[in-house]
Amino acid sequence: MLFQIYDYYRTVYGSEKGQDLIEYALLLALIVAVGVLIYQASGLKDSLTAIFSNAGSLTKDAASISTKAAASNG
Repeated sequence: MLFQIYDYYRTVYGSEKGQDLIEYALLLALIVAVGVLIYQASGLKDSLTAIFSNAGSLTKDAASISTKAAASNG
């Protein structure tokens, strides 16, 4: 299948632009696949969820303290 696509691009464009495009697409697919495997296997999802949850609660607490301070000074 990939050789047919390569042959098509080579005959249509008459250069190796199609080959470069296919190589980059395959490399991108490989990188994405490895990233997904790491994301699922390492428990990274739970860690990221905890980090953003903590950051959200800290931001909310800081905003409420800031609002209380502004109300008492006003």
